[in-house]
Order: sequence, then structure tokens, then C-alpha cells
Amino acid sequence: MSVSKFLSILFKTTPALAISALLWVSHADAIQGQAAAPATANQTVNQQPAAADPSRRRSASNETPSTRSATPTSTTHFRPPSNPRPRSGPRTTTGTRRGACLGSTTTAFTLLGPLETVGQTVSSHPNFGWHLPDSEQAAEMAFPVIFRLLSPDEEGIPTPIHVAELAYTPGFVNYQLPTSEPALTPGTEYRWQVIIECNPNYPSRALVQELAFEVVSPPAGLSAALATTTTDSAQAVIYGQEGLWYDAIAQVSEATTGEGRQTRSGLLRDLAAAVAPENQQLSQDILEIVEITDN
Repeated sequence: MSVSKFLSILFKTTPALAISALLWVSHADAIQGQAAAPATANQTVNQQPAAADPSRRRSASNETPSTRSATPTSTTHFRPPSNPRPRSGPRTTTGTRRGACLGSTTTAFTLLGPLETVGQTVSSHPNFGWHLPDSEQAAEMAFPVIFRLLSPDEEGIPTPIHVAELAYTPGFVNYQLPTSEPALTPGTEYRWQVIIECNPNYPSRALVQELAFEVVSPPAGLSAALATTTTDSAQAVIYGQEGLWYDAIAQVSEATTGEGRQTRSGLLRDLAAAVAPENQQLSQDILEIVEITDN
């Protein structure tokens, strides 16, 4: 006789006994379900080795980083020194960063380097970089651009030790101190200026921007780290992470490859982030340059 027919007879003759029997059957089903659970788990475990076959492992090991992850990792391109040296004395900066004799421009005339502190380089004949906006007035009038390097004299007054006249060229400009000049002295606070002579007959109308820097000893392990790289971009990041701004930007200031431009943009973004709150206009100017030149 089936269980359902047996329970039907009980409900007609002895309802209480039928209810007890029904509860017993439900309890037995629950126990049976619990006993079956380990078997299901064991089945799952036994299936795992079949999924991880050798051909899949070989395929995974042959994947390149780009196929394994589509999300690029964040890189710090420039990390300011932990103990930056504050600039000494007043800063010589005249004229506006945009407008004036340059007219309306999409970016500002900007020197590329730390503003509030003394930038660092390990080179005795450093490279200096700046950005000149595209200006119809500058092109039409052929404004001369003057680079000046200043060193403190015996009384500590910044005095020009090297002067060069350059043509006005819009975009990123890189200028290296000629090797024919005497090597710079480590630990000395030098200043460098870029001057746009809007009208040579009226020096007061010139636009002048100025930054400070010093030559420092190479950090331990720098040479070994550079020896492992094969690209300017990789070297720029190594220099930048050591706080050596001028050596970093020199590698990519006039980059023409996509990788080089991306590294340059990364350096400039980190430089903008390091600007003090009271000089946020400079930070904005740098980010505008990045936006215009990132492609």
C-alpha cells in the first residue's frame, strides 16, 4: 500500500494518528535531504580538477599583461623630494602669464619646474623646459626669447652667468646648458629665467618667468635603475620618482611618440598637484597645457 493511500485511510479513521504520521514523514525527508548535501559538495570538489586542465594553465601563462587586465595601473611620475629646499630671496617675475603682448592664447607662457622650492638635477649641465603659447602677435612680430642662467655672487645677489637668445617657437621648448660652459657647482641655488621681449626698446614690457634649482648627488641605486631601462619614458619616470624634476622632464619635454607624450603629461599632472594652494593659477595653467598637448 502506498504512503499517500495509507495516510488517507488514517485521516478518515484516526485524524490525530494521521497527523503524527505526516509529521514523521516530513522529518524523515528533511534528514534525507541533509544526508544528500555532502554528496553534492563532494561532486563539486571532484569536478574542479577536470576544469583546470594543463592546456588551460599553459594558455593562462602565455597571456600578456594587457590581455590579463584591461585596467592600467596608476603610476607616480614625479614625487617631490621629501625635504625640499625653500627658495631664498624674492622671485623675479614680471608681466602676465597670458595676454599682454601675446594677445589671446589658449595656454599660458609657463616654465616647467617646481615653483615654491628649489628643483633638483644630477646634471652639471642641466636641461630646462618651458611651454610657449601659440600667438599670432609673437609670430608676426618675431619676439626674441632670452634664456638666462643666474648664480649668486659673493654677496648672494643672483648674477647672469649664461645668456642665450632664441627664436619664439610655440609649444614645448628644451634648452640644455652648453657643455662648453663651466660645470655647475652642487649645492648652489641657481636661478633660470625665460624672457619674452615684446619690445626690445621697452624692457619694462617684457614677460619674465623665473625658477630656482640646484645640482645634487645622484641617489643610491639610480645608475643601476637607469641601466635596466631602454626608453626615454622609463628613464623619465625613474628620475621623476627620485624627485629629479629637471632630469625627468628633459627625457620627454619634446616627445613625439604616444608613450613619451603620456609620460610628459603624467609628469606635468604630478607637478600641478604639488603646487601650493596659494599658487593654484599655475596649477591650472599646467593642466591646460596637458589638455591641449596630450594627444
